[in-house]
Amino acid sequence: MHTSSIATVAALAIGATAAPWNRHFGWGGWNGWGFNGGSGMCMNDAQANVVANNFKATIAAYTNATASAVLTSDVQDFSDSVIELIDGGCPSSAAAGGPAPYIPLGSATFASLAAFEAGQGGQPNITFNILNVWHNCDTVTLRWRGPMPNPGPFPPPPTVQEQVTGIIVLETTFVSWSAPQPFLINTIYSEFNSGAWLYDLGIFNPQGCGTASKRSLGARAVPAGMVVRS
Repeated sequence: MHTSSIATVAALAIGATAAPWNRHFGWGGWNGWGFNGGSGMCMNDAQANVVANNFKATIAAYTNATASAVLTSDVQDFSDSVIELIDGGCPSSAAAGGPAPYIPLGSATFASLAAFEAGQGGQPNITFNILNVWHNCDTVTLRWRGPMPNPGPFPPPPTVQEQVTGIIVLETTFVSWSAPQPFLINTIYSEFNSGAWLYDLGIFNPQGCGTASKRSLGARAVPAGMVVRS
């Protein structure tokens, strides 16, 4: 057992010595965050923050050049919250009697880079703060908050805006360590408080605020097993 252990340690030491040094990782597949079986494609904390801020730039300071630089050509964006804003809070079944387009919930909001550029390029920039960033080898999750989601002037924002908080999951594709962006975003999953955003846009006008009626109405929509406290 003792001889076997020495031989094993020696073999590991020889393997480490033979492994090429990589300035991004250290020895072999180690990148300062975790070991990836030697494949050398795991992002570390700094790279995850770059991905998170790359996505933020496509919302807060949009240009087509930025989108093309940080997204894959076949990027897909899924967000029922965004669809709810596009549909103006109306159910997709209202398509026959209302203005187009009505996008069914659960479908891709944008199914390609071209669609993302066409949709996002026509919107005002929205500033928000990144609150948290988590990641594994190729996926970044960020939590964000926008204190003033409606930048105006059209539609004019309410006197006091409701803040909007959300979660975004960004799946990435590794390109190359020599590429300007080693990790490109290929899939976006985003959900947030679309009710507050609809209020900020003036689409949703709550009634009966400050009365007991809102509690009784809300109780009907609470999932089974949850208790509403007055």
